[in-house]
Amino acid sequence: MKILIVTWYFPPANTIGAVRLGSWAQYLAENGHGVRVLTARELPFPQTLTQSTPEHWVVRTSWYDVDKPSQSIRRLMRRLPATSLRATPGRHTALAEPRDLADGRASRPSVKRFERMSRVYSEVVHFPDRQVGWLPYAVWQGRDLLRKWQPDIIFASGPPFTTLVVARLLHNYSRQPLVVEFRDRWSDDPYYPPSKWRQMVERHLESWVVGGASALVTVSQPWEVAYREKFQKPTIAIYNGFDPDSGTDSPSCRASESELIRILYTGSIYPGRRDPSPLFEALGLLGSTAAAINVEFYGTDERHVLPLAGEYGVTKLVKVFPPVPHAEAGHLQQRADVLLLMQWNNPKEQGNIPGKFFEYLGTRRPILVLGLENGVPATIVRERSAGFFSNDPKEIAAQLQAWLNMKRSVGWIPSVPEGARAGFTRRGQFERLEHFLKGISSSRRSGDG
Repeated sequence: MKILIVTWYFPPANTIGAVRLGSWAQYLAENGHGVRVLTARELPFPQTLTQSTPEHWVVRTSWYDVDKPSQSIRRLMRRLPATSLRATPGRHTALAEPRDLADGRASRPSVKRFERMSRVYSEVVHFPDRQVGWLPYAVWQGRDLLRKWQPDIIFASGPPFTTLVVARLLHNYSRQPLVVEFRDRWSDDPYYPPSKWRQMVERHLESWVVGGASALVTVSQPWEVAYREKFQKPTIAIYNGFDPDSGTDSPSCRASESELIRILYTGSIYPGRRDPSPLFEALGLLGSTAAAINVEFYGTDERHVLPLAGEYGVTKLVKVFPPVPHAEAGHLQQRADVLLLMQWNNPKEQGNIPGKFFEYLGTRRPILVLGLENGVPATIVRERSAGFFSNDPKEIAAQLQAWLNMKRSVGWIPSVPEGARAGFTRRGQFERLEHFLKGISSSRRSGDG
């Protein structure tokens, strides 16, 4: 097969989306398929992810930052003289940042005006999302590529959903089969619910994109069922999986043999939705015993962590570090005693699986899961004895004490069973996706015949 991958995220940008799409391109190339990648250049992320796809197969286009006007206004606001009125920090908006509001550079009436302007700006300009400034460049260079090289399938992965719009337009131009991947939800995303009018328009655009697709791909079984029922298209769930060659496949590797227990979290946090408070409260319940436990956050905004730790008097036990390259994150996970995974404790979270979850499984370190009780991560952890799930601080405190006792007794916390990660290698998942796409391509050729 020859496959054109359309994606905003791609190596060397260090994001979980780039890990998935970069690995997918690598797998296709290693298995003899023709690959081209249409992506954006100079993405605003650390450029630390290893790229295995030959660069001459990758078309990197320019893009325009549609937030440039709002950034200019922010700079202007910072130059305004401070006022005697202290502003109330609000949600992060396109036109005013929390630090601008918190340091008194804008009065409360002006803050409200700018917040209203920001909401309108975002609703109108960020359509379908903030990356819409990539669309004209991607379509123009995508068409140029298609005039020289004709794929059997156009495979587009979102978010951002501008990517899917680009792919639908390229499908209209080339008439090649389109496969759409939803790594997250679009019009029904509960994390960022839009206004009613915006949601109506998003649903229309989402239906238009999917209407041109031959098949859908998503990242969990609950979403596979939901998308198949919603759109009546062939749909498959492909988990992110873990890569045995990335350094996370050393089951004999013990965690650090210091006397401390290191609990590790890698990635960002959604305030109010992925909440470490039950863990912090559990540490508080342990009293002086908790001094033997450290909780480390890598790549997390300290404003989303340290104030919560302070509420439970455990700030000294919590450390926050900047983001690290993907390979280093894997090494840190491998050397931790326990890995922390958080989900939103809400039924709307069902089917949402943090990408790091399968990399956690790959290390065979115990996973402490907080959040949705019947979510996919909590279910896998319970069924495969891969760690511990609870939202009850007393239960978490008891488990922490058990881990402490174990480490003091034998010197380390043993790895979880090998079966905990069985069937979740990235290669195994991609083999399923490859078979699925071959079926789509074969059906197209049969129909043409």
